[in-house]
Amino acid sequence: MTSLESRVQRLEDRFAINDLVVRYAVLLDDMLFDDVGQLFTEDGVFASSNSVTTGRQAIIENFRVKHAPFPMTLHDPHGVAVHFIDDDHARGTVIGYAELANEQHTIVTNIRYQDDYRKEDGVWRFAQRMVLSTYAMTVDDFNAGRAGFSQRKIWPNRPAGDAELPDKEQKYPGYVELP
Repeated sequence: MTSLESRVQRLEDRFAINDLVVRYAVLLDDMLFDDVGQLFTEDGVFASSNSVTTGRQAIIENFRVKHAPFPMTLHDPHGVAVHFIDDDHARGTVIGYAELANEQHTIVTNIRYQDDYRKEDGVWRFAQRMVLSTYAMTVDDFNAGRAGFSQRKIWPNRPAGDAELPDKEQKYPGYVELP
C-alpha cells in the first residue's frame, strides 16, 4: 500500500496540474504570451496536426503571431484527466472550448489537448502540448450546420480541412488511462 504522504503528494500534484491548465487559458486570453511561455519547459513543444513549435521562446513567438488577428480569445478547459508516470512526469487529456474574435469573425472550436507534464524544481510545466479539434469555424458556419460536415476546420482565408476528432484510427491516442 502507498503511504499517506505519497498519496497526499499525488493529490497536490494533480491540483497543481489542474492549476497549470487554468493558468494557461487565463494568460493566453490576457495575451500575456511571455508568461504563457513560462508554463512550458525550456525544451517544451506546442503542436497541432499541421505544425510543431519547439522551445520556450519559439512557443512565445508562435502565440504572438497566431493570436495577433484576434483581439479577443476565450479558452475554457472543461475537464482534465491525469495519469502519472512517476513523481516528475505525467500525461493528461484536457477537453475544452475556445472562441477567437476580431471585427470580421468569431471562431468557435471544440478542442482536446494531449499533454505531457514535467515537474522541474517542484513546479509542473508543459513538456509537450498537442491541440486537436473536433471543429473550428465561424459562428455563421456553425449556425449553418457545418459542424456536421466531414471538413469541420473552416478558418477564414484558409482551405477547409478535416478535423482530427473523433480519432477512430487513434492517430492521436488519448492520454486517458482506461481501468
